[in-house]
Amino acid sequence: MKHLRQCNLFIHEEIIINILNRLPLKSLARFKCISYNWQKCIAEIYRCRLGFPEPYLIGFFCVEKRLRSRFFFTSKESPLLIGTNLDKSIDFIGERVYIVASSNGFVLCNRLRSRHRVYYVYNPATRQRLDVPKTLIHMKDPYVGFTCKVDEDHGIVSFTIVRYVIRKRYQSSITIESYSSETNVWIANNVIHDLLYPLQPSRDENYLSSRCVIDGVFCWIDNFGQGMTVYDSVKKCFWGLTYPQPGCMIYPGFHFLGLSGGEVCFASKGWTIPCWRLNNFPSRDAEWVWKYNVDVVAIIEKCGEDFGLGGGNVQNIVFHPVFPDILYLQINGKVISYDVKTSTVELVYDFGEAGRKTKHYKLFSYEWPQ
Repeated sequence: MKHLRQCNLFIHEEIIINILNRLPLKSLARFKCISYNWQKCIAEIYRCRLGFPEPYLIGFFCVEKRLRSRFFFTSKESPLLIGTNLDKSIDFIGERVYIVASSNGFVLCNRLRSRHRVYYVYNPATRQRLDVPKTLIHMKDPYVGFTCKVDEDHGIVSFTIVRYVIRKRYQSSITIESYSSETNVWIANNVIHDLLYPLQPSRDENYLSSRCVIDGVFCWIDNFGQGMTVYDSVKKCFWGLTYPQPGCMIYPGFHFLGLSGGEVCFASKGWTIPCWRLNNFPSRDAEWVWKYNVDVVAIIEKCGEDFGLGGGNVQNIVFHPVFPDILYLQINGKVISYDVKTSTVELVYDFGEAGRKTKHYKLFSYEWPQ
């Protein structure tokens, strides 16, 4: 009986990439499970062919009212863009974990039994977590901001967490508690603000899509208030900006903030959704500039029956991180994407539940920077 010889043939990586580049996308999707290196190469090919700009909008985290979290991709191409099995790593999200925010591919989580005092940062790609020291101050339902920076050249990840709480409607100062991974300690600062309107007590109603960060400057929607609050973590100053529409409805979950194309954007729920961008931010002289209106009635008439949108009650609004003309709307237990320029509507996800059960869901985007 003849013994078969083992072939130790080595093929240079450039040749493999050249061959993969000639294959259709459907074939590439089947080959990504061969090895981790192939997975990364195929992800890069997908990004180049489909022309996805950075950061890539991979999917959404959804926090339900009963404090159960879930994750879903924005499209069937999303898993192929990241070169890793992200869908399997989401199993860490359980019944007793609260997703607070995401930044630059990392997720900030809170242990519920800690009463908002124990946080950790999780990387869904590597399935690694970093525990943050316990906070100095007990805060009930605090406003929380999170930003993460990645130095790819040196493999260093740094992040900052900022939180504060409003206990009284009329108070001249606010205690800001901040954490930096560089110092690994929490620092509390008592900041005197110069807001032109009274702040409202914090409540667990502010949506996760109602906060954003630019260059260390954090923004939040003020629940029941008349505007948004701003904190500069570098200059240690706190101020506010009024809403772009004077006399607009003040109700928790009615207004939404987001970052799109490097600008702060604002939207309000209704049959017509007005969208604004903040010009010259983070300067205190920043001004709101109207962008466009989204006609929800027209969307319902166009695809309401096909997608099962029902009466068209908008529950969540999320801006695309790169394209300011694309919005994600949660309507009657469904998540759809709407392109203002082309009037294109696509069904992204179906929760499989009635709209009355999903109206308190908190939805925010997960972006992949690599």
